[in-house]
Amino acid sequence: MGRVCREIQEWVEEEIEKPIETWEERAEERCSRRKCKWWCACCNKWFCWIEILLVKIIKWVVVIVGKWVTRVVCEIISFILDVIALVVNLILSIPIIGGIIRTLLNWITEIIWRIVGLFDFIGSLLGIRPRKKMYFGLIIPTHEGKPIANQTDLQPQIDAAIEHMDRLCNVNLIFTGSCNSAINAPNNPLEYPCNAEGFFSDWWIQGSFYELATALCKFEDGWRRVLGYGAEIVVFVVDDVTPDGKGGCSMAASTNYIMTESNTSNNMIAHEMGHACVLLHRDDRANLMFPTVGSSPQTLTNWQVSVIRWSKHCVYI
Repeated sequence: MGRVCREIQEWVEEEIEKPIETWEERAEERCSRRKCKWWCACCNKWFCWIEILLVKIIKWVVVIVGKWVTRVVCEIISFILDVIALVVNLILSIPIIGGIIRTLLNWITEIIWRIVGLFDFIGSLLGIRPRKKMYFGLIIPTHEGKPIANQTDLQPQIDAAIEHMDRLCNVNLIFTGSCNSAINAPNNPLEYPCNAEGFFSDWWIQGSFYELATALCKFEDGWRRVLGYGAEIVVFVVDDVTPDGKGGCSMAASTNYIMTESNTSNNMIAHEMGHACVLLHRDDRANLMFPTVGSSPQTLTNWQVSVIRWSKHCVYI
């Protein structure tokens, strides 16, 4: 089911349905306490209860029925979009041509959504930062049907990423869950070169594996990755990121996925997310984007925070 559909329903329940229910409870209590006017056979209490009854009927027709009709329609549209996105992602998983198109598409959507969000970026620089959200999920590749790690191994990195985005950027980083890839990794051990070799290898078999695994594991809201808006950042666990000492990798906006080792720094996912949002390294040990990634809580500059919030991955809806 589409995440957007669930979020719309949750918003209706929280912002519309719950306040009405609160009003109903108070109104019922008020009606119960109201003294009966015997001269009109308690007509004052009748009108009070009739008012509550009308509100209940309107709530049921407009809110309850409307909520579920909207949910069903939303789910149907979302499913159709996700099926279309799956087909597109399967095409993009074709070696060479699919990889080149994928890279171009990712950069084009990044540029488009940054142009669209220019005023939001300026507002962020000025300190105006309403709550936004980002999605990220975990894919664990398999070798001969066995996952190379488990979510427990990555939980410290997941928690640290959520904490950093919340504390530094006022961004609700939503973890969509982990998935063990149904297809085996192209090599064992699974290595990812974090350099030009890695960039171009993304157009070949290895990149096809990441794209195909993403399409199959992260079917829900796949349309976001195609259109770019609110594209989920997919975290792949690999055995080794080279050169030695890296621990993680991101090809910036070229891909919607980043790499991490399971036994690396707690801040690695957060650090690579910064790169995915087109942040560069910074020569400040206290900064999240310092080349040597630490495990203690880090900082970001005003500019860095604004660039992250400006990314296509970071949205309001």
